[in-house]
Amino acid sequence: MGSTGLVPLEAFRRLIARRSRELLELAAFIAESGTGPRCFTRPLLGDVLSEATQLEELLDAYGVRHNRRWHPLRQAVAALKLFSNASYILQHLLHFLPTYRLLPLEADFVGAARRALEFTCRVLGDTARNLLSTARALRLPPTKAPPPERFADELPDGRLPADRGNHQAASPGETVVYLATAFLNLAEEARFLHVAQVERSDGYAGLIPDPLCEERLRSLEQKFHNLQSMYDTHISDSNMESLDERLPVLRGHISVTYHLLETATAFAHYCERHLLGLAPEARRQEPVEAAPLLEVLVRFSLAFASRYILAARTLGHEMLRRYAVPGRIDVPVPRYRGFHVRPSTLVARIVGHYGSEVVMELEGELYNAGVTLDLFRANEKISAGKKRRLAEEVHRQLAGWAGSGPPSAWARGVVQDLFACNRLVLYQRDFALQEEQPRPGELPEEFVTRALQELLLTGKIDVVVELSACFRGDRRVLEDIRLLAENGYGEDDFGNNLVLPERLQYLRK
Repeated sequence: MGSTGLVPLEAFRRLIARRSRELLELAAFIAESGTGPRCFTRPLLGDVLSEATQLEELLDAYGVRHNRRWHPLRQAVAALKLFSNASYILQHLLHFLPTYRLLPLEADFVGAARRALEFTCRVLGDTARNLLSTARALRLPPTKAPPPERFADELPDGRLPADRGNHQAASPGETVVYLATAFLNLAEEARFLHVAQVERSDGYAGLIPDPLCEERLRSLEQKFHNLQSMYDTHISDSNMESLDERLPVLRGHISVTYHLLETATAFAHYCERHLLGLAPEARRQEPVEAAPLLEVLVRFSLAFASRYILAARTLGHEMLRRYAVPGRIDVPVPRYRGFHVRPSTLVARIVGHYGSEVVMELEGELYNAGVTLDLFRANEKISAGKKRRLAEEVHRQLAGWAGSGPPSAWARGVVQDLFACNRLVLYQRDFALQEEQPRPGELPEEFVTRALQELLLTGKIDVVVELSACFRGDRRVLEDIRLLAENGYGEDDFGNNLVLPERLQYLRK
């Protein structure tokens, strides 16, 4: 196999005949046993997955992907590998479902999981027959199906006694908070899954590869797997589950989401690699049709992953509130036009992300930091403070000055002086003041103050003020708000977008 030359075809056929015998026996058993899920026990599916994986690796090592004669065998083996794995995951889900303590949904998850399993088992039946037909065409020797008792999966009821001791958690609150926060961060990253609950069936194919693709789903699947592993490492062998009954419920939602994403990744892989984008004649050679596979991918795997993530978000918020640590921070108000749309939305999203109550105080007024429109109200105070500061700066420049030259030059001179000493920001350099004239009896200082306040209100200039806002609430939420403020609330002094640090990337999802 290490040679770069061509393998003798008869030697290759004898090799594949020997190495495929076990998988062909399993295919013969499947073809004779029917397509119902009861025929596809976990011992059978595990053997099919193992043998298909080994044979696929061997075929790929000899470059079967690029060989016209042997490629159909590789297609059938790949389908057996993928759908035996998906069927095993679905059997696992149905078996362990009673232990997951899942929150109730309006949709029937058990019924949907059984229908998905029926589909994957039908695919396995069709693919097994396709494999046997392909093997005959390649002159691979016929095989006999093994006896049914080999794949029996009859399990006695009950569980072993829970007599193994556990350790006492040193800081359960910190661990629970870390777990709940990690889950909520993943829930934000998984927002793209929610399209599965609203998309019509005739638009399923259009979801691939954007927003749905194997790479994105596999990454999310791995992160939920990591979260499940973290739970099992730090919580399962401790006394923490007895201290907070919501912990095993959250673990169940993490696990069911992980397994649903496993199936979604597998189905998306098959759609991208073997179905969508292929020429019609190549697609007809595949043992699986696109429409029913997309139906199971979107309506089952993705839709129920979305539902369970949304159901557990409330649980995560409750856990964070239980372990909330009160605190307060003082941060500068946004320099660019105060709490306008972007900073207000980002602050409210941080508060909503954690599900906590946070109050902002500015100039003696209280605002609900979780409501964007309430933060908008703070601009009235900010605007009033800027107008006062502008009047003070003009007074410092013109107190006692009688005025000479055209009135527009008075104002322009003050603007230039304040800009030069970094007390003013210019958003528009060539504004016109010629049409502005003093009112009867209006002093130069009064006229310039009025003209500049008009420029302030129309957004052509801004005043540099050092206003601070006080936020009070859960310390973890406040730390993210502090980090947001340190990064300009997501924008620079001219309203241009700034990249937020990694810890706040959930705000950009």
